Amino acid sequence: MVQRRTSPRLSPKPRRLSVIADPSKPEAVQLRERMEAWLREREVYSEQPCDAEMQVVLGGDGMVVRAARSHCEIPVLGIDFGQFGFLAHVPPSRWETRLKQVLQGRYDVRVDSTIRVELERDGQTVCSLWAVQDVVFHAFVVPGGGQQMALLELYIDNKYLNPLPGDGLIVATSPGSSAYNLAAGGPVLAPGSQTFAVTPICAHTPMRASFSVAESTPITLIQLGRFPISVCVDGQESFDDFSPNDVAHIAADPRRFQLVTFPDTSFYGRFRQRFNYRIRPGYPESGLFHHHDARHNAASMASTQRTSPGTAPAGTIG
Repeated sequence: MVQRRTSPRLSPKPRRLSVIADPSKPEAVQLRERMEAWLREREVYSEQPCDAEMQVVLGGDGMVVRAARSHCEIPVLGIDFGQFGFLAHVPPSRWETRLKQVLQGRYDVRVDSTIRVELERDGQTVCSLWAVQDVVFHAFVVPGGGQQMALLELYIDNKYLNPLPGDGLIVATSPGSSAYNLAAGGPVLAPGSQTFAVTPICAHTPMRASFSVAESTPITLIQLGRFPISVCVDGQESFDDFSPNDVAHIAADPRRFQLVTFPDTSFYGRFRQRFNYRIRPGYPESGLFHHHDARHNAASMASTQRTSPGTAPAGTIG
């Protein structure tokens, strides 16, 4: 769900904010030092994320996910030092403006489902994994044997669907749907939609459709290939011995991913800007669309303006 307010009510004003920066990006590290000093001046800085009420993350989507995995109960505000992501959405040039809004309670919290994966062998759990963005089942390149094919038997809502020969399969949350899932041809899920995308990877079959599945729907995979394959969550943790006849049970986890956003930003506008979508020449917006909320309509109209590469129209990011 997306906690949107059309009334003047404000979010809770955080009393402590922590700051973490991607150590591989010097610009992020430098900004972290300035930001920490700024927060200390206002007596709202927390050295430890576990003592904070909000985490400010300077990096790309990977850093945002890493912070959420460490402290999922604490909302995350991402300052964008990445390339293609959507979770770290505040431009570095606007950090101070956005932090002032946060301290005034003028922000929203987007809440998304996460994934729990239980891997079974002979009826016994051999591994449990947790994903904020996605879980990827993928075949290995076997030394001396080349690229091997995965064969996964798919069940959705306890109904047998199909065997899927190919490179593997992705189950993605809403925040993860615009990552590997999108690259594999899967759908982009609406923020807070509480659905999962189930997307085959290079399936060697005419039946290669991706599915949007409610988070309450159980998903089961049975490994029928000849070789073990990898099960990786969020690109950060993996189990590399998902062997023939092993079973994976995939379901929503009680934990939630909490992302700090702002009322004047648009996920869809950011999506268009990130991928440099262009309005078809000669087909400007008709002007016939009218939103019942003038404030949101203005942001929507702004997000459809033509932009040059690397330029964000108002109402799209940060």
